[in-house]
This record gives sequence, structure tokens and C-alpha cells, in this order.
Amino acid sequence: LTEQIKCPQLPCYITYTNALTHDIIRENLHMSSIYAGNISGVGPRYCPSIEDKVVRFSDRDHHQIFLEPEGLSTDLVYPNGISTSLPHEVQKKIVKGIYGLENTEIIRPGYAIEYDHVDARELHHSMETRRVSGLFLAGQINGTTGYEEAAGQGLLAGVNAAHKAAGNQQDFIIDRAQGYLGVMVDDLVTRHITEPYRMFTSRAEYRLRLRADNADTRLTALGVEAGCVGEKRATFFNKKNQRLIKAERDLRDLKASPNRLRNYGILVNHDGIARSAFELLGNKDINFLKICKVWPEIKEVSRPVLEFVKTNSLYESYITRQDADIRAYRKDEMLMLPSNLSFESIGGLSSEAKQALISTKPRTLGHASRVPGVTPAAVMILMRYVKSGKTQGKKASIVAAE
Repeated sequence: LTEQIKCPQLPCYITYTNALTHDIIRENLHMSSIYAGNISGVGPRYCPSIEDKVVRFSDRDHHQIFLEPEGLSTDLVYPNGISTSLPHEVQKKIVKGIYGLENTEIIRPGYAIEYDHVDARELHHSMETRRVSGLFLAGQINGTTGYEEAAGQGLLAGVNAAHKAAGNQQDFIIDRAQGYLGVMVDDLVTRHITEPYRMFTSRAEYRLRLRADNADTRLTALGVEAGCVGEKRATFFNKKNQRLIKAERDLRDLKASPNRLRNYGILVNHDGIARSAFELLGNKDINFLKICKVWPEIKEVSRPVLEFVKTNSLYESYITRQDADIRAYRKDEMLMLPSNLSFESIGGLSSEAKQALISTKPRTLGHASRVPGVTPAAVMILMRYVKSGKTQGKKASIVAAE
């Protein structure tokens, strides 16, 4: 809903640790909670403490620090990059030894915490616990680290808790092809987490479809259906989506022959095949201004809409292939396994596979395929069994995927 940022903005700054600060840290490692043995838990791999950085990356003579103002009405600055569990007096020496921070005061010293978490395989994809009906868990308690990771789980758990309280039996679930939240939750509830989990684009198989610029087109309709998107946002989204669809359709309809394009300095193969404005827009070797000379009406399309369509054009061939992968994934991945399914009675499954399925109680075939001990052959047996309708008179259903 925000077309432009109107709030006052503050600059952030960058400084670095140095040989002096590294020496201070090394001399006092024995006083760090982690290195003194006071904390035995595994810390987050991707945002280590400054002690960890100095030890693990001993070849580095400096580490970057972001100086982030805490607000418009305070002179407090957060030094992002030097989290630590060293004593307060040692922290003072470290900070004052950093260029630009010689005269600063520490208002709130750094500290370390250690916390327990549940095995997230005890949860359904709705974030509801398997053993206690109506209990939903979200955030660090599930073994994750990071603000967005916690917020995403909270949103999903909150919607499903509200549905449960209202008597709505339909779970609100985002799958791996719909959003990074779906990837994260699926990883958590189907895989054994051995260290604090953080979400990365590399964890998603279908990341060409999971872009920042299409998050609203992917997820808003799901939110409307789940009842967590208000009327104002839904109306705004529908209008925007119509503009995107119209712009792409219009650009696909604008076509010119190779001869005509050459007259404007756009060189393409002289094969007699007309090219559309949409196709040319995604060609990084063709100047945008030249395209506008061929079709001046393109200038009437707003910049954000044009950028969105341009991205679709740029990745179209890859997206087409990925969409085929997504359709194949959803065809069997989201095959629902009946709650009354008796795994013991399925012939052909090994004892190991049966025990794994009985203890996990997967709700979908995709979930079952990621259970340790369940082989691809076992998945095929399970799929054929469920599709045959032998589940005590109840046939399996497919979650709407398109």
C-alpha cells in the first residue's frame, strides 16, 4: 500500500574492527560465556559473535560493523556486527578501540542467552502440535533464528489458531512453491534441525517464482481466502493485479517485423518472425529507449509495472520450465493422506518405513517422502495405495494447486 516512503530517513554508517580489538578479544576469550563452557548450545551459524569471528576467521584483520541509529528522538546507535558475551569492562575496551567509537559509552552491554527448543517435527504444517490439539508454536521455540523467521511462523500459527477457535477445520498452509514461509515450515516439520534455522533463497527449489516483486501477487489472494487480508488491501491488490495483467497482455500484442525493428536500430535475426514488445523488453542487449521509439505508448505504463513485466520477460523461458516442475510437484506432493490411514496394513512397506510413518503420521505424500527411513520405493507404494481408495472406504483428496 506504500507507494513512497514519507517518514524521515536516517543514514547508517560503517566502521571496522582492527588488530587492537582482535588482540583484546583473544586475551579475554576465557571470559566469554561460550568459550568458558557456560553455554553448550550451538549458536547461529550466519550471525556469529565477534569472539567467534575472531577465532573462526583468524586470517581476517578486520570485520565490518554497521552503525544503526535506534530512532529519530535518541542518540543511541546499535553497532551491528559485534554481538558478544564478554564482560562489560572488556566490551568497553573493544568498542573504544574501534575507529570512530573512541568516545562512545555503552548504555546496554551485549549478552548471550541459551534457550531450549522443541523438535519441530512434533508440529503439523499448520504449526499446531501433534500431541496437544489447539496448541500452536511459533518462533525460536521451533529452533529458528531471525526476526522474519519468527514473524512468518507467528502469522501462520495465528491464522490457524484463529481458524481453530472459530471452528474452521480448514488449515491455512503455504506450500514450497508459494512462498519462503512454506519452504521454512516444511523444512522445520519434516527435517531434523541440528542448529538454529535461518531462511535463505537457496533453500527454495522454485525461487524464480518466489521473488520480492511478486510476493503480493502470490500470497494476497491466499490471505483474502484465509480472512487475514482487509478490504482496503484486497481492493488495492485487485486493481494493481489488473494493471499488471493488462500491461503484459498489451505488450505481448505489440509486434513488429525484423525489417521495421531495424529501422529503429534494433537488430534481430532476419527470419521474418515478428517480435513483441514484451519479448524485446526482456532482452538486456536492446536499449529501452529504442523500444519506446517503436511503440511510444509504452511510456504510458508506470515504471513499477514496467519493471515487473520486464522481469517476467527476462526469465520467461526459465519460469515456464519451473512452472512445469511446480505442477508436477503439486500433483502428488499435496496428495492428502487420510487421518485414519493404517500404515501397518499397507503391503510392500518395509518395517522401517512403517515405523517411521506411524511415528510421524504425515498428512501429505510430500511430507511422507521427506521422513527419514521412507525410501522413494515406499513413497510409490504409499501413493498407489492411497489413490486406489483402499483407506477404509475414504478416498484421498488433492489440495487445490492451481
